[in-house]
Amino acid sequence: MLSVGIGSGLWEFKHFQSWQRAYSLPAQNTNAAICFPENNIDVIPKLPFSNYVPPLYTGPTANDVLKKRKEFLSPSTYYFYEKPVNLVHGKMQYVFDDDGHRYLDAFGGIATVGCGHCHPDVVKAVINQTKNLQHSTVLYLNHAIADFAEALASKLPGDLKVVFFTNSGTEANELAITMARLYTGCHDIISLRNAYHGNEAGIMAATALCNWKFNLVQSGVHHAVNPDPYRGIFGSDGEMYAKDVQDLIQFGTCGHVAAFISEAIQGVAGIGELAPGYLPAVYSIIRNAGGLCIADEVQTGFARTGSHFWGFEVHGVVPDIVTMAK
Repeated sequence: MLSVGIGSGLWEFKHFQSWQRAYSLPAQNTNAAICFPENNIDVIPKLPFSNYVPPLYTGPTANDVLKKRKEFLSPSTYYFYEKPVNLVHGKMQYVFDDDGHRYLDAFGGIATVGCGHCHPDVVKAVINQTKNLQHSTVLYLNHAIADFAEALASKLPGDLKVVFFTNSGTEANELAITMARLYTGCHDIISLRNAYHGNEAGIMAATALCNWKFNLVQSGVHHAVNPDPYRGIFGSDGEMYAKDVQDLIQFGTCGHVAAFISEAIQGVAGIGELAPGYLPAVYSIIRNAGGLCIADEVQTGFARTGSHFWGFEVHGVVPDIVTMAK
């Protein structure tokens, strides 16, 4: 028998959960182990066969790259693992290291390569555009930006037909709460515990994960209990969680709010779905308080959930503002 102890890992995960999640239930057994049969290697997953051979790599080694990163990049640009993989090529759902080893990119380039790595249609479109015109400002006319805005608007329901382009999801969320505050004349925003909406100066207050926040002045955001159907205190009762939003408005604001912002699935917090019935109830509460409803679709948008083009559609709601990226 091959026995791999994971007790310390479970303790770390439990500890992580206890300070990251609001009202979460910790793991019970911290002395568990994973056991594999001695002669059964089939329990270890294998990548399916692929006849694709990546081009021969002749660039810098992992050690060379690591040395240069340490010299020229901020330490905040961190990497994972003691010996990080040096990725040099991508094709479809796979990435390859400098030795030609193939890996399944389950991370999807942080949800940026929904069509797979180096899809020929995407590559062709990029090449054609850069051959024709590489940059123009909005001060002049060009059909590409208008065509793209029209295409996005065609995928959105209701009156969501006006597009404002930004440089990132963080910037989109910051613009969204700024617009909501200006439009409503109110300052208070309601977000969720465990939420991630970015960590720039303005939107950082809406993020509710301490390892993504800095010790800066953050005001005007109230964090409601996240409606976690798996570990939450009310189970999958979405309307019970929604009452916390009503309480925040009643006891933490003047009775009026600028907006409510949430992800359809909490991504950075661990891919946590929202309890059924939660968003319809909260949207009604927020609108009765004069606020706007903002859907953060940076990670769930563009059909990444599989069933719908936008994550909020799963909940049967139509927000007032939708942010997207990646």
